[in-house]
Amino acid sequence: MTLRTISTDLLTGLAAQADSSPRLRTNFNFHEGAESLVQRLIIQMKRGTYIRPHRHYEMNKWEMTLALSGAFEIVIFEDDGTLRERVRLEPNSSIVALELLPQTWHSYIPLADHAAFFELKEGPYDAARITQFAPWAPAEGEAGVSAYQAWLATAQPGQRYAG
Repeated sequence: MTLRTISTDLLTGLAAQADSSPRLRTNFNFHEGAESLVQRLIIQMKRGTYIRPHRHYEMNKWEMTLALSGAFEIVIFEDDGTLRERVRLEPNSSIVALELLPQTWHSYIPLADHAAFFELKEGPYDAARITQFAPWAPAEGEAGVSAYQAWLATAQPGQRYAG
């Protein structure tokens, strides 16, 4: 059996992949496939990436996020799109990990040029059922993404996007 490690070389390579990705992010899976009962992966984000707010509703799945490099925020929303909470994660800081409860609307905002986190969640992964995207936030590639990102960068708990 080969040991699997998370190294600075791996994170640097993933940052380069995120740089060249149209979505400004990439992932590296440790699990064998979508059917794995435990999903383990690194998500590397470049500043400016847009991760549409979403939740894991139908399959009632939790997920754990552990900061590996850079700094980022996890933003939590109410059902109507009102911002509930912003949680900053960064290695060697007061908060380095967060477990999201099932059915929690959330997104990620990189605060550094690159930020990476390790995600651990229940499997299996069923793309057709696992993710429900927020109807109150624009889809990736839509014209309203830039305005939504600008709002999200400074929005405070209790505020809701009016665009």
